Amino acid sequence: MALTKPYNVTVKICGIQTTEAAVAASEAGADIIGMIFAPSPRLIDVSTAKEIAQAVYNAGAAADGEQDAALLAHPSIASGSTPSEFFSACSQHTLDMRQRFGRPLLAGVFQNQPLEHILEVARSVPLDMVQLHGTESVEMARLIPVPVIKVFHVDDTFSLDGESDLLRTFHHSVILLDTKVAGTSQQGGKGVSFDWTIARKLSDKGVPFLMAGGLTPENVCEAVQIGRPWGVDVSSGTETNKVKDPSKILAFVRRAKENDYVAE
Repeated sequence: MALTKPYNVTVKICGIQTTEAAVAASEAGADIIGMIFAPSPRLIDVSTAKEIAQAVYNAGAAADGEQDAALLAHPSIASGSTPSEFFSACSQHTLDMRQRFGRPLLAGVFQNQPLEHILEVARSVPLDMVQLHGTESVEMARLIPVPVIKVFHVDDTFSLDGESDLLRTFHHSVILLDTKVAGTSQQGGKGVSFDWTIARKLSDKGVPFLMAGGLTPENVCEAVQIGRPWGVDVSSGTETNKVKDPSKILAFVRRAKENDYVAE
């Protein structure tokens, strides 16, 4: 007989542009706040990012030294770990960081930008995580001293069997599946979903991942039930007239985290 049990997913609210939106996401219970430093309608500069970071840090509980020590990308993970073991350990490390700091983690989103620029922004803000949202090689993740979220774009040609880089260990720390939008160089934030049963195939391998693309407060429960992600990532789905809406942020976080799924 199938049983239902709570499935508390990790929630990333992306495309934050103001301190007000950051505070709303933090108070709603978001685990990761994403700020975009790549060409996008949601692009912010480093000065604004520092203001957002300070607003989020004010809610934190960790001293700077504790924070620095906790940011090692792959602490105490055995070199021979399988992809399932490796990414599960990285996901747990992310949650441990979030709990230790007592605040959402700050992730900077970049797309096909120079490594030197990424490192400078990460140091200046500072960032807890870096998200590579373009076609960057997974090798770049090894050169970034904080945990890296690496996007893998899903379209009709996507195959887990052929996507060997997706499961490469000791490169990126978190896998992000997002929709590949045809006809545009700007990926993400378009409000377009992909087939969530594709994500379920990765979950069935025992590999945790973030899932993005067209998620809203109205469909996030269904997305989690079908895809079984470790976490969900939303941007436009928490906006009204292209501006972050605190009520939608709160609804999204609550519905994602209070979601029940059928355990088979």
